Amino acid sequence: MSVLRWFLAGDEFLAGVRHTSCVKFCAPVLGALVFAIFVLLTTGLARAQTATDDGQTQTQTQAPETLAARQQMLLEVMLASPDDLDTAFEYAMVSSLLGDYEAAISTLERMLIYAPGLPRVQLELGVLYFRLGSRETAKFYFQEAINSPNVPAEVEARVQAYLTTISDQEDPADFRAAVVTGVRYQTNANAAPGSRRVDLNGGTFLLDDTATGQADTNAFLAGRVQGSYDLGLQGDLLEADLIFYSARYADIVRLDTALAELTLGPSINLERIDWDNSRLSLYAVAAGVRLNHANYNGALGFGARIVSEVTPTMLLDAKAEWRRRWYNDTAEFPTVSDRNGSFWRLAATLSRKMSPAVTVRALLLADFEETKQEWTQSWELGGGIGATVQFASPIEKLRQPWSLDLEAGYIYRSYEGPDPLVDPVLAQEDQEGWLRAGLSVPLRNDFAIGFTGEFRRQHSNYDLATYSNTSALISLTKTF
Repeated sequence: MSVLRWFLAGDEFLAGVRHTSCVKFCAPVLGALVFAIFVLLTTGLARAQTATDDGQTQTQTQAPETLAARQQMLLEVMLASPDDLDTAFEYAMVSSLLGDYEAAISTLERMLIYAPGLPRVQLELGVLYFRLGSRETAKFYFQEAINSPNVPAEVEARVQAYLTTISDQEDPADFRAAVVTGVRYQTNANAAPGSRRVDLNGGTFLLDDTATGQADTNAFLAGRVQGSYDLGLQGDLLEADLIFYSARYADIVRLDTALAELTLGPSINLERIDWDNSRLSLYAVAAGVRLNHANYNGALGFGARIVSEVTPTMLLDAKAEWRRRWYNDTAEFPTVSDRNGSFWRLAATLSRKMSPAVTVRALLLADFEETKQEWTQSWELGGGIGATVQFASPIEKLRQPWSLDLEAGYIYRSYEGPDPLVDPVLAQEDQEGWLRAGLSVPLRNDFAIGFTGEFRRQHSNYDLATYSNTSALISLTKTF
């Protein structure tokens, strides 16, 4: 799990707090939240649609014009030979791909008159009624299919997947939650330079000891609550997602953090346009952050997210988002309101299941932060790779499989103009990389202990923004 996957989940509260004037206070808050979301997301809260419609892949690759011509030709053959079941079945499948569900349904139902009890025909009828939102009729045909003698294994598997989906949809309300608490140690909790000697405006200066990297330990509590309600419109949902996080530090109390984010909006089932196992979510977002026991920033915005099962083993999760952010000047950050402005973000994760136990992923992120001053305005581009491996528990009394997550990532960040307090000519450029490993050990189905380690290094042409940090975390997660 990564900062980029966390961006995809809509949980990036502090990506804008990177400027050198506050990086030694704010960047560690971002890092702490990344760790918390890492633990939350590894609980597997995301749910994928299980009903697949993979029997039409070869035909579906044809252009609509070709399909329409094929449909007309098959109709002529079918009218000439109404008892030709192969032609009738192909006509129904082509009609389905064209969105002509009524023609497909009437053809398949007529086939059952000529040849009652065909499991594959009953399956396809169930699929079509499911797409039209007629769950009771769909369930009838699915049950008829599996009650037939000599049901093919692939037909039975598809029927069971759809029946499971229908069962889930019959209860319109769904609720999931996870709460995680733990302790984290960092060698550079304030994300400050490791050396006291820095270059500013062509001169060399010695920083105060408190301005360099300091080790610290913090305790945290985080949670995620997800709710959905079936709108009864062909699988469309109204979804809400609340994430909260709070941390208290042993020594650097100015890093004490509290934040929350709420997203709300519809999730549209794209099967209505023959994009199976795919959803489009449109949502509004509201977020707020408190830092050092004072209001730090708030944000309102909106976004769109696509989650699609590209193949049975490959999943695409992509989003685009805009937020308007407001910062609050405090004694600790007297000019932070200069960062007021818009924030745009694009992010995607492509994951592939290589085997029942191994999943790999590739990550991509791009964003742009608008601020009042050019030396705080920036864009960034990054990516990463990761893998999750499940394996049998080495402890006999713990029967649930363990999982190991590994990730490496890189981000390049460029600011629009030079900071007059640091360099009158050169604008800031950062290169940030990380290595992360996490182990999740389920103690039972709804309770797990986690161990996470990370090394993060940022190199910058501004000495004040160059730092390294090694951290270790232990956590307990309860899911509901």
